[in-house]
Amino acid sequence: MASHEDAKPLIIEILRELRLEPSGYDVIIGSDEAGKGEWLGPLTVAAVALSPEGMLTLRAEGVMDSKELESRRILEIAEKIKQTSIAFHVVTITPRRFNKLLKELWEEDRNLNDLLAWAHARAIETVYRIIKEKEKEKDEATIMILIDEFDRLKTEERLRRILELRSIKVLQSPDAEEIVAVAAAGILAKAACEAWIDRESARLSFDLRKIPPMEASKMKNREAYFKISYLHKILDR
Repeated sequence: MASHEDAKPLIIEILRELRLEPSGYDVIIGSDEAGKGEWLGPLTVAAVALSPEGMLTLRAEGVMDSKELESRRILEIAEKIKQTSIAFHVVTITPRRFNKLLKELWEEDRNLNDLLAWAHARAIETVYRIIKEKEKEKDEATIMILIDEFDRLKTEERLRRILELRSIKVLQSPDAEEIVAVAAAGILAKAACEAWIDRESARLSFDLRKIPPMEASKMKNREAYFKISYLHKILDR
């Protein structure tokens, strides 16, 4: 019986015929986040740059929305994504920093979307700069940026500050995770979020995931591990 590895070339050829991914671009940069609505752990935002062939390879590998994958599988696929990508970058906003930044944003009559726009722009900019550095001796690549939509105007405003958008196609969509580049970014963001929780759990010698909200709210130095506003919402239900 043929293994999955043996079948991959055929799977990739079928996927190429189906044309599920964006075409007409040399590089697709996808961006997505993890931990946005969770009270435990950081907010992580990742950007991943893939070639059309790289997207087919990862689709054949089983890359999909991270919410559909088990933790073990996320960690496995994350390594494959790093190996296949042209470039990747993860922005990690620790709970302590998240709590401070969100409070400052509220005081300025802004909200979480402003923080997300900044983090997505930062991750995308870093990946874009890596690509441009690699292209120094090559023809300039055509680039598309794909983002899961949360606030179109704020995101485009942030990107416009750092990139020449007239030469780059930017697409924001509420179903962007269906595109492999965005799904790959979501997996890297989720893997980074889980890795952070694992490290802090090991340092504290107990699993942070097993702490109930009420006990978490009484922990010393709780702002270092939990998003306080989200924790309060859980307790107020």
